[in-house]
Amino acid sequence: MILLQLAAAYITLLGAGLGATLLIFTRAARLNVIECGCLAWLFGTGIVSLLLWVCGMFASGLALQAVVTIACVALGLIGWRTKQRAGAKFALPLPRGAIEWILASLIVIEIATLFFVSCKHTLGWDGLLVWDIKARYAFINGGSVPASYYSNPGRAFSHPEYPLGIPFAELWLYLWIGEPHQFWGKTIFPVFYAVGAVLLALLAARLSRRRWIGLLVAGLLPFIPFLTEGSGGVIVAYADFPLGVFYLTALGYLLYSLGRNEPHSFLIYSSCLALLPWVKSEGVILWFILVLLGLVASWRQRKLRAFMLILGPGLILLGSWRLYLKLMHVVSASDFALPTLQTLQDNAGRIAPITCVLFSEIMKISHWSIFWLLTGLALAYLLFLFRNMRGLLLASAILLPIIIYSSTYLFSTWPSYTAHMTSSFPRLLLHVVPAAWLAIGLVLPLPKGDSLKVRF
Repeated sequence: MILLQLAAAYITLLGAGLGATLLIFTRAARLNVIECGCLAWLFGTGIVSLLLWVCGMFASGLALQAVVTIACVALGLIGWRTKQRAGAKFALPLPRGAIEWILASLIVIEIATLFFVSCKHTLGWDGLLVWDIKARYAFINGGSVPASYYSNPGRAFSHPEYPLGIPFAELWLYLWIGEPHQFWGKTIFPVFYAVGAVLLALLAARLSRRRWIGLLVAGLLPFIPFLTEGSGGVIVAYADFPLGVFYLTALGYLLYSLGRNEPHSFLIYSSCLALLPWVKSEGVILWFILVLLGLVASWRQRKLRAFMLILGPGLILLGSWRLYLKLMHVVSASDFALPTLQTLQDNAGRIAPITCVLFSEIMKISHWSIFWLLTGLALAYLLFLFRNMRGLLLASAILLPIIIYSSTYLFSTWPSYTAHMTSSFPRLLLHVVPAAWLAIGLVLPLPKGDSLKVRF
């Protein structure tokens, strides 16, 4: 019985996401069924969690579940009807040749292995006491996190200020199965891995114009030890890799939209952009970075008016969440001081030690193997040998988060800011890992020219 309830939760979530995806692909005559399925998961988790948050202010229990279910089914039907009217057809691209079949089979085996290992592994600290705790409190409270949770100083360790994208996706499963069962709740994380791996393969293949490149980098993805075995990896139910998947998707479709008259690519970029701050607090930083990159790309393509319009959803979500937290009198963890010029001046001596910790971390073979070496070579190629708009944007999307994340430790309030960085910085690097694999895939064909070259 519980499997049927779990299936209903997944079907309604995917139905909402598929409806949104089909609406985005309104003008497309041919739809990649694998691509649509992956985007349906990303949009579905965002839509369902937002609906639970908003509707949970006015309804609870079965009424809340019914309202969200009806909205999901309605959105799915609207999207499907739009597809039928447009005459769009689904297509399933299959591998060609022995190499592509081998690489595709390897990816499938890796995904199945991650599912198995995740089911055998318990939740990590953040998975249990940051994300699942919110889903559990909300379930007990009828579908919304109780106001007392936000203002309770004793709960500050669980970061009540963190957004609800991940915990409310878990909550949706809990509402359907009728109990806050951690085993079933954590199944969303290997799904995020599967979606991230497939989207990495699709985007790398399209940008490099070679399918085997996409399959290769996606197949190499789980060979990063920290991603699959580390304290912030996929199997311990942390939100860092899911955030990296949203970041990869927004960035990949932004790059793919350059020089192409395909409105749906820019719409996917803008949709994932809006959801970044809803996954984790660091998503706000990634949102600003992608806004900056989108601004540059839009200026180059003379699409500034359209770009300004897509900022609305993200700004509304950011403002609404901040207002909600203020009304709830949230008590935040005091890991960082308010960034001011005076604090920056006082802590300027930290720059050298922070830089040392940064390079020490990326050179840890036990965490990253040779991944950052490959990334460094790819970035050097994009920045100095193959300077084009796409390469510069991609390199910026990798370097800027690392620089900004490192800089935040200038304002750390821990007694040992280097210990603070050592404990949390590796997880922050996971946000850019999929994007870095995309950069590696982009330079593997060693292209000699591009129509999007930057004019110096």
